[in-house]
Amino acid sequence: MMKLKSAVVAVIALGFAASGYAIVPGQTDDFQDGTTQNWANGGAPGAPPIVNFVSGGPGGAGDHYIQITSLGGGGPGSRLTAFNRDQWLGDYVGQGITAIEMDLNNVGDVELSLRIAFKQDLGISSPGYLSQAFVLPAGSGWQHFVFTIDMASMIALNGPFDFNTFFSGNFQEVRIINEVGATNLNGDPIAAQLGVDNIHAVPEPTSFVLAAVGLFAIFAARWCGRRRAS
Repeated sequence: MMKLKSAVVAVIALGFAASGYAIVPGQTDDFQDGTTQNWANGGAPGAPPIVNFVSGGPGGAGDHYIQITSLGGGGPGSRLTAFNRDQWLGDYVGQGITAIEMDLNNVGDVELSLRIAFKQDLGISSPGYLSQAFVLPAGSGWQHFVFTIDMASMIALNGPFDFNTFFSGNFQEVRIINEVGATNLNGDPIAAQLGVDNIHAVPEPTSFVLAAVGLFAIFAARWCGRRRAS
């Protein structure tokens, strides 16, 4: 039976890998490798870089996190923005991803209105979807937030593909931004600093469990059939 369970786990993992998409349920960016894990500043050249801090995350001493800095005004780096064009792209619908959760710490002295933005292309006026906002007060300390990704919660901007088509992998960038309104996918100019840690892909439990149960039933039937035959 242990071999059977191992085989089921392997098949589930193989299915995710074979899908050709980057996003998988449960993936987490915890920044413990000392890098920014493909998160970069969305500003123009000259913007403050995203920095990996080796200690002081929500786990305390030795817990890495990244910090995003913006300068305000209207020049390079004026917007509080971090973008990812790698592991956070992919088929959210097929993989059952219904939310992205993360730990956030407003270490600046102004209130932030934080959202996740998904851009269909890389242009400044790109179509896409914007999450609902979470307000984080100045000097907040670490707080945990869950950004829901579904048709009822996401805000369509500039005429993107319909929700299911878009979130089946037809977008090119994911952003963490500060935006008070819901008018763009790039964020508002602001002078601020934000700590980010434990960015986590939340699977829709029902579909994920049913898939695992279905695969387990198939293997169980075959395993029992071979035992009877022997």
